[in-house]
Amino acid sequence: MAVSFEVPRRGSTLKEIWIQFKQASRLGWLIESNWADPFVFAVYSLIRPLSTALILVFMYLVVVRGSTSNPFFVHLYIGNAFFMYAGRVMMGISYAIIDDREHYEMLKYIYISPLKIFVFLLGRGVAQVITTTVSVLVILLLGLWPLGIRIPWSSLNWPLFFISFPLGIIAIAFMGYLIAGLALVIARHSWAIADGVGAVLYVVSGAIFPIDILPSWVQVISRAIPLTYWLELLRRSLLGSSFSPSFNTMPDWELFLWLVGLTVFFGFLGYFVFQRMNIVARRKGLIDQTSGY
Repeated sequence: MAVSFEVPRRGSTLKEIWIQFKQASRLGWLIESNWADPFVFAVYSLIRPLSTALILVFMYLVVVRGSTSNPFFVHLYIGNAFFMYAGRVMMGISYAIIDDREHYEMLKYIYISPLKIFVFLLGRGVAQVITTTVSVLVILLLGLWPLGIRIPWSSLNWPLFFISFPLGIIAIAFMGYLIAGLALVIARHSWAIADGVGAVLYVVSGAIFPIDILPSWVQVISRAIPLTYWLELLRRSLLGSSFSPSFNTMPDWELFLWLVGLTVFFGFLGYFVFQRMNIVARRKGLIDQTSGY
């Protein structure tokens, strides 16, 4: 299938950056869907999150032998659903470096094109946000209807949800840039970085169980990442209660300030590391270096 793209001029004006962002997002969507027929990809997008959610449900029913209406399961289910953004968006941004360097061998051509690499990776991340949103909605609908999860609709805090949700996505994106910067200068096994970081965050962020049961030194790590506060705020906005007992005494505004502060910190860290590693990779000729895998 032939795909045409508007070629932006190299520059840094808002209009040019917007054109680059649109083309990168479109390319990311096509790569994510593997240029498949829209109907086929839609079916795949529905089956994948359903299978993931059902695995979690059966594990809970077999191990805990509890009811799906149990508040613990509801908090676990909501946290697991929204954590999908962390894994996919981080991987969408960071794995684009590995994919285009190792698989397609096109990374060097992206560097010499008018498309800025930072904007290109952002577009790839946006494509992941779109597909993940579909998956999350499917999982939530599965929980509401067949599983009988009860959400207090009358007490939903929509303002808290809509100001916390995009902020968490921004934090995840910059964490993806941090990993992408490391992938630029690591030739072998760089593909495992995003998977490894995602697995660690899945445990320490409170996605599937309260951070209070973790060792004290791990709790320090949990409180130093924005995902912990993001998931807590999303649960509060949808369910009206906290998952971790240690957060019970913290008001919403305090959790939100922690989320803002850590998002800004990881924003500067991710941008600095990526730009620095970008310079190192270009100086050492690592842009087109493949590992032969």
